Amino acid sequence: MNRSTAFQFRSGNSFFHRLDPLTKLAWLVAISLLAFGAYIAWVQILIALAVLFTALALGRISPLVIFRGTWLFGIACVSFWVIQTLTLPGTHVAFTVLGHPIYAESADYALASALRIYTIILSSLVFVRTTDPRELAIALVTQMRVPYRVAYAFFIALRIVPTIEAEIKTIRAAQAVRGVVRKRGLASRIGEMKRYAMPLLVGSLRKASMMVMSMESRAFGAYPQRTFVESPRMTVASYAVMAVMLALVVTWYGALAFGYVHSIYVFSGA
Repeated sequence: MNRSTAFQFRSGNSFFHRLDPLTKLAWLVAISLLAFGAYIAWVQILIALAVLFTALALGRISPLVIFRGTWLFGIACVSFWVIQTLTLPGTHVAFTVLGHPIYAESADYALASALRIYTIILSSLVFVRTTDPRELAIALVTQMRVPYRVAYAFFIALRIVPTIEAEIKTIRAAQAVRGVVRKRGLASRIGEMKRYAMPLLVGSLRKASMMVMSMESRAFGAYPQRTFVESPRMTVASYAVMAVMLALVVTWYGALAFGYVHSIYVFSGA
């Protein structure tokens, strides 16, 4: 399993799998609002730990899947944190590295920003991993009254990534059979992408044409409404999760608006 296949739905029986898709979508939006509304490191640490707990305990996603799906983003976030810590200005020196001052405000702000990015990626992994795209499309139509043409566009978007990843594997295997050897290095990777571009484009256009013909043959879009045999329903647990997330978002932004907490790190000397 690699990073691309980690962001793909897998059926399961965890607490998060049993929630309806709209509740998980509301959870994702609430986590994003909380992450973007805080520039304090300890708050971002709490949010990241909460999302990690959700992934491990409530979503039953293995640590290996989390690592394989987010390690590249994790390296990018650590790099961002180090660069921002070394370059951002500040007023209170926490310590020095090779004669270069490290400011408390800069390190806190950089850590909060880096964790925000990682939290969004991890929460997206939890959502995609535990949410059936078909059920999400049906829930958007039946519960949110979204036009089913728009809902099915979301469904196709969530399904297209695994399809493209499988197509790349097929192209890579076909080129290997023809004697094309994979090389290491950035330049060879760029050349590899060029070799994949045209076959992937042609294959994608062919699949899109077949999908359009299939939808046309089944009279997709002929009627203003569409019915479904089964549709997801909200449970007591769903209402509880939505109530908790709504309370957290309202409480945090209310505390920011009334000045009970600071939006950024404030140094308090001894």
